[in-house]
Amino acid sequence: MTEQDHNNLSAGEAEKAKQVDDDFIPDDALPLCPNCLKACHPLQNYCDVCDSNEVINPLASYMPFVRIRFNIGMVAKTWQKMLYDQKASITFRLACLIMVILWFVLGLVC
Repeated sequence: MTEQDHNNLSAGEAEKAKQVDDDFIPDDALPLCPNCLKACHPLQNYCDVCDSNEVINPLASYMPFVRIRFNIGMVAKTWQKMLYDQKASITFRLACLIMVILWFVLGLVC
């Protein structure tokens, strides 16, 4: 067996793997936060305890409005540093402003 085939299943093993028994999942099961493992409401997008950027339902992570906090978080932190950091130099603030403008322009183009 080659190194790349060590995870491949035979035909019989693949057939057994397809048979999933859902009886072990209780009817009142709730999804867990991937960061703090707190039980959350099934329609909740983010954990309200740990403020994690990981989506609770990984099957819905493709939805753009759910991932907006993750996608824009770095731009928001840069903007806050530029405006509110009293120790930041003019050069640093200018670099942050240029990065925010670039993210904005690239967001409009894409």
